[in-house]
Amino acid sequence: MNYDNQKIEIAKNFAKLHQTPFAAWTPDKEYLSDDDRYLSVYEDLIIGVYGDCYGVNAEYDEEGGLISEATEFEVEVDRFEANGDRSELFFFEINSELTGAGKFIEDHGRYGDW
Repeated sequence: MNYDNQKIEIAKNFAKLHQTPFAAWTPDKEYLSDDDRYLSVYEDLIIGVYGDCYGVNAEYDEEGGLISEATEFEVEVDRFEANGDRSELFFFEINSELTGAGKFIEDHGRYGDW
């Protein structure tokens, strides 16, 4: 799968969980296409703009050193933003080649230092 297509699909699935229209909570700037807007949302998603993004399947040694980079992630969609009446966890997987994004997300999400 093309890496940009994967990012766009993740952003679209994340957008479906929100009751507020997509355009209202995405960056207000000129985009060349809707795909560019979704790519922007994806980037904001992984850096914690929409809530802490955690790698859920990273492996660590006893000293806390990273053994294998996370490929599965979660972000909480708050109750006031979600379609339902309670918070929801959004899970997504990065299944293309590892780019270091998983390590970046895991390092920052693990320690809460966004």
